[in-house]
Amino acid sequence: MGFNMSKSKEASVTEKSPMTDGCINNDQSGGGDTCSKTQDGRDETSFRSSVARLSICEDEKSKAKILGRLQRKDSDDIIVNEKGLSDQKAGSKRRRRRSSAVAGPSLGNLKKTLEEQHSSSSLNVPKRKKKSSQPVSLSISQKALQKRISIKDLRDLVLYIFQDSNNAPGWIQVGNRASMNKMIVLFAPGLQADDFEKNKKHAWGDQTENPRATSLISLDDEELLDQIQRVPISAPGSKSTLYSAYNSFINVGLSKKEKEEKRQALNQKVITLNDLIMRPDQLLENEYPIHQETPGLSEQEKQILSKTHAECEATWKSTKNFQHNGSHTFALDCEMCMSKDGLVLTRVSLVDFDCNLVYDSLVKPDVPIVDYLTRYSGITEEKLENVTVTLEDVQDKLIQLVSAEDILIGHSLQSDLNVLKLRHPKIIDTAVIFEHKAGPPFRPALKYLASEYLSQTIQNSEGLGHDSFEDARACMELTKLKIVNGLAFGVGVNTENLFQRVARNGVKSLCLNDYAPRYTELISSRNASEVNLRCENDGEIFDNIRGSLKEYDLFVGRLRELEFAREYAEPPKGVKKEDVTTARERFVQRLKELYRASPPSTVIVVCSGTGDTRDWAKIMKELNTMNKDEKFEERKKRESEIQAAVYKARDAIGLLMTKKTEQEHHQE
Repeated sequence: MGFNMSKSKEASVTEKSPMTDGCINNDQSGGGDTCSKTQDGRDETSFRSSVARLSICEDEKSKAKILGRLQRKDSDDIIVNEKGLSDQKAGSKRRRRRSSAVAGPSLGNLKKTLEEQHSSSSLNVPKRKKKSSQPVSLSISQKALQKRISIKDLRDLVLYIFQDSNNAPGWIQVGNRASMNKMIVLFAPGLQADDFEKNKKHAWGDQTENPRATSLISLDDEELLDQIQRVPISAPGSKSTLYSAYNSFINVGLSKKEKEEKRQALNQKVITLNDLIMRPDQLLENEYPIHQETPGLSEQEKQILSKTHAECEATWKSTKNFQHNGSHTFALDCEMCMSKDGLVLTRVSLVDFDCNLVYDSLVKPDVPIVDYLTRYSGITEEKLENVTVTLEDVQDKLIQLVSAEDILIGHSLQSDLNVLKLRHPKIIDTAVIFEHKAGPPFRPALKYLASEYLSQTIQNSEGLGHDSFEDARACMELTKLKIVNGLAFGVGVNTENLFQRVARNGVKSLCLNDYAPRYTELISSRNASEVNLRCENDGEIFDNIRGSLKEYDLFVGRLRELEFAREYAEPPKGVKKEDVTTARERFVQRLKELYRASPPSTVIVVCSGTGDTRDWAKIMKELNTMNKDEKFEERKKRESEIQAAVYKARDAIGLLMTKKTEQEHHQE
């Protein structure tokens, strides 16, 4: 089932009638309208007479004869080029029409004229076949093969195909975009030139002349081989810097007018704390534990939560609604250490609206600590030696202090609430209400926000770790600053999320990667236009796309196996790294299966995003161990080395293909 949206206005072909050469009203001579003959020898009166005879003629044979003569003459003067524009036929000596000239009726308007005069006429005028009934087609230009396209060019293709923009990309010719059924974009870092071989079926030229000259090694599907086109891509960055390809893809740059409209929309009202409370979809996206009284939940979702909470281990608790004096807005921060089963709570701090410390306690975990993470937590074995406060003690104390009607503020507070095993309905997250300077999906660090907006230095005790009281206080002050300055404060107005933008045209998107929220019954119950889904491996990404083809229109997946196999990135703990050959063969096989499962006129794009990033990553790892001044000097010394590494890292590859329709199969 394709996406539901209005069709774009395709470029129409204007069929011009033979021009007159000086049909004028001669007022000085006192004569009437005088029309000279047209260039093909037929005068205007004769043309009008033919149309008139055709409109009153009852003999079908005579009608066909007259219409045939008119059509032959009109087609002699007009041809249609590949772009759908009307051109005058070579050799025609038609002169420029003067402003006083009057054109006769064209064949393009003939049917309309006859219907207006004789609505009951049985004249059968042939219609052009609508473009939307033809399959979608893609053809990469020679310019793109020689110059490289950008990630922005790929994103603009998505916007054009989904009819968000009528500005056709210059690097590719898109035919019949209204026929497009689905679009699948796969980021596959680790894909490189070594993964391609000569395509025997399209052996002429090389990859700078023919986008089908090479194809994936081990790909044995004839139809897919025939459809794949390869295009060189330049990853985002500069001579000495590499940026995120995925981030560049999902953030759409706004025009000056759009920026101003966004700024005005954000600043149109005075806001309160309630305007900053996270919606259920934001809580789910950020993997917060969901309280049953969260504002915005439907009755169905509350029933699902009731069942889920009943099945949870007894150590989880939820805040309760009660009346109390004093502050009704709090900020919370926790410090954690590492056990063999994951992070455990070792300190908690709570401040009120005036930044007064309400509660602060060290916590003794009920499991052994394997790493105190002192550099971050500030916790040592000595500090916890005589502590007797347990996790349950902390939960009970917080439930006594904070009502379910109160607002709880924190920075990426889901981490704190999950380690506390505590649910709360009204959350403000400073990592959400303020944005990273590079845009989503990146999150700003609390240290950066405090420095940028509060002119405070936090988390700067060398080797002594963070202070949860200091961090909680910074969160409260940042939130107050947001209230004073409005929704536009601390967020970017230069870009817009790709999925939110196409959603305005009725496009439903599914984004699949290894860091999105885990799939839950609550997520599945929400009929959202944009869904993020966590997948543990590439196989799950391909499986979920195939299983969701009827539900969504745009799919964006981030693959990792080739990236890990080529050591462009370090795999997470517990993830097995395959050899390059195995990872490549799996990718090719899964791509083939996805192509086969996709409906006709599906567009599939594969993008490596970057080239070989190993040299760049090695240099950055070394530089990141230095302080700011040392890093600056070292970058200057190694400038040529850095530029060479960046050049290699920006050398990316793209593949484009369209799924054939039954009509195309029959034509072969």
